[in-house]
Amino acid sequence: MHAVLRDPETWWATAQTRGLTMLRQAWVTAGQDLPIQDNAAASKLQIDHLTDVPGVEALVITLPPPEAPSECYYIALVRAPGQVPRYFVAERGVDAGGTVARAFWAEWRQAPNGSVMRIRGEDLPQIDPRALVTAAAGECIDAAVPTATSAPTTTPTTAPGWTAAPTAAPPKQRGLARRLAFPVILLALLAGGGWIYYQEEVRGLHIPGPEVASVAVEPGAPFTVQFKWEGQGYAFNNVWLVVDAGTRSAGDFKVRSTLRCREGGSADQRTAGLSDSGVHNNVSTGGDGFSAWLYLGDEYRSSSSAIVECSGVIEPLAGTWSRARVVVTQRQRPSDFIAG
Repeated sequence: MHAVLRDPETWWATAQTRGLTMLRQAWVTAGQDLPIQDNAAASKLQIDHLTDVPGVEALVITLPPPEAPSECYYIALVRAPGQVPRYFVAERGVDAGGTVARAFWAEWRQAPNGSVMRIRGEDLPQIDPRALVTAAAGECIDAAVPTATSAPTTTPTTAPGWTAAPTAAPPKQRGLARRLAFPVILLALLAGGGWIYYQEEVRGLHIPGPEVASVAVEPGAPFTVQFKWEGQGYAFNNVWLVVDAGTRSAGDFKVRSTLRCREGGSADQRTAGLSDSGVHNNVSTGGDGFSAWLYLGDEYRSSSSAIVECSGVIEPLAGTWSRARVVVTQRQRPSDFIAG
């Protein structure tokens, strides 16, 4: 919401080609501090361009189904001719009689003081993207919204008891600034070099990153997961077994995986367990229960619009799970960004 309201025209233009990628990155960032079981998969997000509601065009984002009142079914960025895009949502209401689902529209706007404000609308006739866009269209067409906003021109004033700041630093301060300039620049260069070294050599390649694909998996059953890498340069597309609800056996959990991501290539066979270095977010859920991310393999790919398909089977060797997913995340070093 904040990204859209800061610059709706730029967000609209960028979303035409990178909307789903932006959504998934924002989704993963928003949930990175939540327990895995409280995160809805980013793969459930979708964005559609609607032009069949008279008077407006819209980018509609479909979210995972809401579970509580005020959570959103849809987000719609709606634009009428000559206006900036406006940000509307379809929120879940309190179910009528406790059984019939309700939804109402609301709009988020930038307030004059720089904060944001929410304007609640009426109930929607049905829980449907076009119902939201139709309600938003009425608001956009009826109201005159300026195509651009600018900060008001103000004349600096001095409050009683205060003195105006000097327009230029005194000579001694300017000399001090010049003496400090080189150490500050050197420190910035060292910090930048340290960050690059950390990203290249220290930070692991196989760590959870933005989630770009997810598919449920059953013990011993074949699975297939599809994804793309359309960013700049190359990326490591890491494949994980994400156990959302697992059970250890004799204090251990271990699986054997067979993973094939290249057509005609040999399958990668791997054994992974909770004691391995490729385990992340290992959380005990009481008794023998746990949740964790187990690394299964990766595909190092250059940017392309082609779909990458990974398939395989995961068999428990110790312990089992009642709910798990195969998830693909992406990791890129600075050298991968400029490679190729």
